Amino acid sequence: MQLCYGPMACLTLFLLLTATGTGADKVHNCCTEVSRQKITVPIIGARMQKKNPPCVKAVIFETEDGEICSHWKEAWVRHTFIQLEMARRSLNTQNITTTTST
Repeated sequence: MQLCYGPMACLTLFLLLTATGTGADKVHNCCTEVSRQKITVPIIGARMQKKNPPCVKAVIFETEDGEICSHWKEAWVRHTFIQLEMARRSLNTQNITTTTST
């Protein structure tokens, strides 16, 4: 059985087969799973991740050991995220005040 009927047909078939991968072939730089466990290492930042399959809704905490994906519904996650946001906003306000004063 012949799969290709000429060089152009073979090239086209090869390009189609290699260009159309499955979702498993794609690399996703997001949280696809979350933890409910409280983080014990120092947290240096945080950001929200929206649900966009295969990515799940999560709070991504930045720690000295790397990023940790946490469940956004956990009370400690919401509390920690709000504290970090308040500290960030306070720092931004101080920087704006210092810049305009000079």
